[in-house]
Amino acid sequence: MSTTAPQFFPDAHDFIMNNPVIQNVQGDLHQYNGDPDGIELNGLLYAHGAGYNTTKQCLAGTRAEILAEIEHWARSTDPDVPPVFWLNGAAGTGKSAIAHTIAHKFDQSKELGSCLCFDRTYLAERRHEKVFSTIARDLASRNPGIKRELADVIRERSWLKSTPDIIQQWENLLVKPAARLSIGGTILLVIEALDESGGADSRGHLLSILAHRAGELPSNFRILLTSRTLDDISKVLGSSSNVISKVMDDIPKSSSYRDISTYISTRLAQVNFDNNKLCLLVDRSEGLFQWAFVACEFIQGGGKFSLPEKRFHTLINSPTTRSLTKLDVLYDTILREICPDNDDDEMQIFHSVMGQILALFEPLSLDALTAIRKNFPVGFVGANDVSLVVKHLGSLLSGITDPSVPIRPLHSSFHDYLTDRSRSKDFYIDTSLHRNDLAFSTLQVMKTELCFNICRLESSYLLNSDVPDL
Repeated sequence: MSTTAPQFFPDAHDFIMNNPVIQNVQGDLHQYNGDPDGIELNGLLYAHGAGYNTTKQCLAGTRAEILAEIEHWARSTDPDVPPVFWLNGAAGTGKSAIAHTIAHKFDQSKELGSCLCFDRTYLAERRHEKVFSTIARDLASRNPGIKRELADVIRERSWLKSTPDIIQQWENLLVKPAARLSIGGTILLVIEALDESGGADSRGHLLSILAHRAGELPSNFRILLTSRTLDDISKVLGSSSNVISKVMDDIPKSSSYRDISTYISTRLAQVNFDNNKLCLLVDRSEGLFQWAFVACEFIQGGGKFSLPEKRFHTLINSPTTRSLTKLDVLYDTILREICPDNDDDEMQIFHSVMGQILALFEPLSLDALTAIRKNFPVGFVGANDVSLVVKHLGSLLSGITDPSVPIRPLHSSFHDYLTDRSRSKDFYIDTSLHRNDLAFSTLQVMKTELCFNICRLESSYLLNSDVPDL
């Protein structure tokens, strides 16, 4: 019998359906394999593991004013509201926590289109070349209509799946598919920590698009962007009529101190500090949430046995130096607690291990770091050095409790501190001095471990994307 075309074949006409078989189709035939919602986009460039993290959210009840301001902007139907909200400020002021909180909240209400977080410890992944392809793929996973439009674009120009050209990604993978559909309600896109994309040259085109072309998306699309106030970013975004700039320093101090007080009181509830001690910690934070976070981690132990009372006094009695930032003083205090006498042997091991961690282009686990270290060519190197050092740095590094989880600085400000000689002094890490050892030992591991069919695949004719859990 003849019938109207189903959604699989939008341009087909005068065809016959004989049970499950479609016969005598006339017109342009655009065929998808199976359900259109099951179209595969695996070949499209994607920044894996770059989404929001619920463990990095603001503590419930804190940052209420700025969160409400962002929500109001995102859901506004006023045509004159700029499509980009740029939250910017110094390291440690809490930008990331706000971004992760907003992303989670809008995800819960099904208004989040995508969230992409940059991270300097993953520079090797070149996430700056996958920004809009990642956003497009996330949107496609949430909206079957966008998925079909995106599949049409890729089928006609298959090379777009792997292009690092974000201008073409923007125009063909995001703007065109979105323009062809009427999508109701707010669609929020979150780009977090843009300053960690790499050098200024890594984000020049992205900044230009955000500043001058964000209005090409449908009017219900909003882009939340966070970064430090770097010169190249400020120069482009600061003068754009498409961008609302919100500086963290503009948040009233009274609000920040109130929220930090709530955070410290909650985190240290089991320590049973009196109110005077808690107030001293709040005052010492000077409005920096990262200071409060690291201080609480340090007081609670951070991987090394020590009495909370003793650690509290270590923080409160640490000298303040005008040439150092508040976070620098905190990092210096914690590191001197670990190496109190600046013992030469201990410092040598510290420099070697932290150099190994910071010189990597991608973070590695304790097991992987130890395996590489066993192949270091010469010098004062022990196989267990990594474990000996990182187990005392629980307040500054993540991944130290699970040998299979990558070890990395908890905050980018710690990386900055260690790699700036004027700030870290005795603890300064010159990453260039450690790359030769890493290269040599990595080659040794490859020489020993590499073998034919290392993944034990049953067939070599399958694409990587077709192998589960590869």
